[in-house]
Amino acid sequence: MITVFTPTYNRAYCIRNVYESLIKQTYRDFEWLVINDGSIDNTDEVINNCINENKINIRYYKQENGGQHRALNKAIELAKGYMLMIVDSDDDLTNDALEYIVKYESTILNKEDYAGVSGLRCYRDGKKIGTPWPDEKQEYIDATGIERYKKKIMLGDKAEAYYLDVLKKFYPIPSFEGENDVEKGVLWNRIGAAGLKIRWFNKAIYNCEYLSDGMSKNMINNYIKNINGYLLYINEFIHYDIGFIRKIKTIIVTCEIARRKKINIMKLSKKININPILLFPLYICSYISIFRYPIRQFKRKFS
Repeated sequence: MITVFTPTYNRAYCIRNVYESLIKQTYRDFEWLVINDGSIDNTDEVINNCINENKINIRYYKQENGGQHRALNKAIELAKGYMLMIVDSDDDLTNDALEYIVKYESTILNKEDYAGVSGLRCYRDGKKIGTPWPDEKQEYIDATGIERYKKKIMLGDKAEAYYLDVLKKFYPIPSFEGENDVEKGVLWNRIGAAGLKIRWFNKAIYNCEYLSDGMSKNMINNYIKNINGYLLYINEFIHYDIGFIRKIKTIIVTCEIARRKKINIMKLSKKININPILLFPLYICSYISIFRYPIRQFKRKFS
């Protein structure tokens, strides 16, 4: 069985789209695990209506508002499937999405070397998200999440399904008092740094929309608001083997965010474990527009 997990906060107006895509799945051995992260709209009513239709197996839980990373930690505890796939409350799946997940997972022979499988995401207009597939003749590529940064392949959001037993080895994502967000990439990168591969396949299975009330559209402000979680992610990310240029660009953006939060260079150097003497020129670069990583590419940097 696969666990499809949806964290939601005040998304009553669109979460039924996830449900509608799930009831059309050609592969039927799955559960839909929904965690309501303290919504104050009519999410209860919408999900209970879905449950009462009795078309798929739905498990519904509520928690105080604590952010997606806390909801994911809870989902890993609650999931009953052997794989877990996150589908955000403003997105949906193609009808054959889970079928393709199972298809490509079944081709993995040495499963102990893998964290899971992944298809591609696309926008509503059908345009695939991220960098182009390296070779259209190649059906799938095996690589860790870290290797795709270094090799600059398959960048951008993807539609991963992870083995639950792998997630249980590397969770929980840390939390900070007074903050409601830590990048889920902390978990994905730790898995990749351990050498566990993903079988990435060249098929769009996930329809994506970045809404104006979503975290992707408000990323910079969200990082400033949750600065400790952000700097935890950066501290780990820049010390992985992600390539020199990506590392430099990431540090410059981090310096800019730190300045907005009024974090001085000495404090930042301790947070991200870089000698202040080495950090100083990059901190200065964050003031100069020609060196700054374009804000419009900010989302891609962490995908």
